[in-house]
Amino acid sequence: MKRSLLMIFLLVSLVLLASIDSMSGKLPQDSQVVLIVENLRANYAVSKESVLMDMVLNQLAIEQLIAQYVEMLAYNNGLDPKDVYMAFDGDLGVAVWLDSTGQERLVAILGPMKNPRNVKSAVERLLPQLLPMDMKLNMATDQEYLYIGDLGEYSTAEKGFDSLSLKSDLPVGFGYFYSFLEESLVKASVRNEDQKIVIEGLSIPLSDESRVAYEQVLSGADVSGLEANKQLPLLSVFGVLKDLGTVGSVASDQIELLPVNLNDLGLEAINIEDLEEYLTGEFVVSADLSIDDIFSSLLGSQSSGSQSSPFDITYLVRIGYTGTLDIVRSSIEKSGGSVKPDSDDRLLIVDGQYIWIDGDWLFLSSRDREATTAIIGNGILLNESKTYTELSTLVPGKSFLKLFLDSGYILSGLMGITIESGILMSAEYSLETGGIKGTLVVK
Repeated sequence: MKRSLLMIFLLVSLVLLASIDSMSGKLPQDSQVVLIVENLRANYAVSKESVLMDMVLNQLAIEQLIAQYVEMLAYNNGLDPKDVYMAFDGDLGVAVWLDSTGQERLVAILGPMKNPRNVKSAVERLLPQLLPMDMKLNMATDQEYLYIGDLGEYSTAEKGFDSLSLKSDLPVGFGYFYSFLEESLVKASVRNEDQKIVIEGLSIPLSDESRVAYEQVLSGADVSGLEANKQLPLLSVFGVLKDLGTVGSVASDQIELLPVNLNDLGLEAINIEDLEEYLTGEFVVSADLSIDDIFSSLLGSQSSGSQSSPFDITYLVRIGYTGTLDIVRSSIEKSGGSVKPDSDDRLLIVDGQYIWIDGDWLFLSSRDREATTAIIGNGILLNESKTYTELSTLVPGKSFLKLFLDSGYILSGLMGITIESGILMSAEYSLETGGIKGTLVVK
């Protein structure tokens, strides 16, 4: 029995890889960016089995709305909607490459399919109604495939992108992404597993300077000690960067390779360099969104002539910090920011954001200190979340960054029933590649 299951698994894997190989053979050999998704229709159907996709596409009828719109356009143009949907019967390949003049070129390929000429005719009549007026797309077909994009340059480009470079060091999936730029190689695969969508990727720095910086900043970093804190229920982010001095000294193009920016932590008004020697490298971000606000927005958008009010988002940022509040105040004023006077000299108010220090943590919050303390006191522990615990089994190892979005929290409020759904993203340092291994799981 085990041998039979193993043979079935190997055969399925070979079929998947053969499909990827077939499409990669049609793409320009020197492509810098490549995306291949095999068997679009079948894999889309399986992906919809994840709770989040099912709720959004089926229960909230988003798929039905899109289908109705496409069919309306088709019938209004004297077309059979089946000719449009036929485009998704096969695989998708997209490539970006540089032509002989150094200009970026793009091609998208769909197939194999029956009657690609019928699909071409339908797409040519529908796309102009969906794209900007000045955007023109060239299309062509052969016996089984539809080609869209810079076809003149594509016809002269040498074909046969190396599928091994696309798939190596990645789990087998139904889709692959590859991007080779000056400073980094980024690649990923996507698969369906136990009614979850799993994306695993690698970001590999190509310069020695970047690899050294990655090792100094990320090697051994682990957020597991931060997950025990109570969080706001919707969004939680944990991060550890070991050597912030290195982050500040590395060239900007190398910093951009890291999947986190210190200025995105609510520190826009603060000059990071002023605090650099006092930052421990740890940070925790959590946020909440009122379900009532979502209902009000949805109802407002359905009322003619009315405008929905912006969401009232509650957020809290905690940053490891060993300095004083006076240093923070000085940095804000140095950067041209304005600190609102407050009777409590242990609190700074900047652009509606409250800043204070508690122990070795610098707090930045959308609420005042007393309200924030009360909110966090009623917060959640992630290790008590069934969804977080389940998704975490797919991202073992030491992560320097984790993000968890409890989509079930929103969906449960909207639908009035308990729904277990979530998105977990994890990033860890890879000693083997000197870069980052990332995983995204959607339930």
